[in-house]
Amino acid sequence: MEKLASTRLERTPIGRRTGCTEARSGLEAKPKERRMPRILQERLDQVEREIELYLEFDKAEKDRLNRESYLWTAEDRIEWQETQSANAQRVRGLLEERDALRRQLSL
Repeated sequence: MEKLASTRLERTPIGRRTGCTEARSGLEAKPKERRMPRILQERLDQVEREIELYLEFDKAEKDRLNRESYLWTAEDRIEWQETQSANAQRVRGLLEERDALRRQLSL
């Protein structure tokens, strides 16, 4: 995929797992005032999908912990805890972003 100067490609942790990326650029043809609510709604939908994916992943990881943790080394446990902490922090950020987007859309 060719990367243009005006297009920024971003990968979320979820995207790294699935190999999916999304091209994000602000080069739509419609006037800003008409496209803003649509863009906000799209971003809100995306944030809610990410939250859902993180929560599903968290549940699966906790199930895996319950099944397999007795086989793990101390390093494995520490790595698992660090990953869980980073994911929880990301979910908190997404929840804050979702609340901010909801406030903007309700204006």
